Amino acid sequence: MMRKWTAIPLILVLTFIVYLVMNDTSLQPEMTKVNDAAGLKSTKGDKTESKSIFPINSIEKEEPVNILVVGSDQRKNEAERADVLMVAQYVPEQTTVKLISIMRDTYVEVPGYGKSKINHAYSWGGNELLKQTLRQNFDLEINHTVSLDFQDFINMMGIIFPEGVQVTVSEGMINHWKWTKEPGKQLLKGEEILQYVRFRGDIQSDFGRVDRQQEIIALAEKNIMDKIKSGNGISTAIGLVRESFKNIETSLSIDQVMKHGISFMFHPVDNIETLRIPVEGSYRNVLKPGDGQVLEMEGQTNLEALKEFIQL
Repeated sequence: MMRKWTAIPLILVLTFIVYLVMNDTSLQPEMTKVNDAAGLKSTKGDKTESKSIFPINSIEKEEPVNILVVGSDQRKNEAERADVLMVAQYVPEQTTVKLISIMRDTYVEVPGYGKSKINHAYSWGGNELLKQTLRQNFDLEINHTVSLDFQDFINMMGIIFPEGVQVTVSEGMINHWKWTKEPGKQLLKGEEILQYVRFRGDIQSDFGRVDRQQEIIALAEKNIMDKIKSGNGISTAIGLVRESFKNIETSLSIDQVMKHGISFMFHPVDNIETLRIPVEGSYRNVLKPGDGQVLEMEGQTNLEALKEFIQL
């Protein structure tokens, strides 16, 4: 059984901190070795030419960069479906990254197939059909894609949170994962963090899981920035770059990641804003033949919310 999944778009974390590594000339030989040894896997169809990121024009203006983060869960004798869908937008020269979480049961128009859950688009046509679906329903143009499997995520959490991260856990979560913990504030590590963001066995179901994914993003950002401010960020940055580009499947080249990292140096990101689609009050749970329970949304309401939230 093969599983591919992501809980948070760690590519954002990488680009957020990599400028420190690149700004230290003593570490450039190290980064060259990372580049050579990383074994970055590029998504098929990406024809972007690799270009040197030096010199960087600090006043160069660029269009928004939209990164689609797809986590998939493929079980035996079943089609692969997107389990997690996020779009991260970074606009050069701005200090905020926008993160959109799209509920996997959102009922949309899938080009060539008609109305269905948005995660079915990934089953039927992979990233390409999913990008077309996002374009048709939300006017979202995707520049790059990123995916991460379970073990990669656990490894990342070990680097970002070597001593663990404190979150609030429920009795239902403890029983589901058979943890020997008490409800309330608890320190989670590695696989426990993965289980925390995957849990959906309470009344909030997928909505609660999205909230926890976004919570871990904020905690990861804070932890990395605290390390940077304390002078311990370089080793964390190098570890993340090494670990990420070993196995992450992405249409981003390492040069592109570095380029955006340098952009952060001139315009540091100090905030991550989040939005969930469908937005509150714009959907209803409906039973559809062949699809089961879906989130039937008000298309115009959600499109307007997106337009207010990001640059389309």
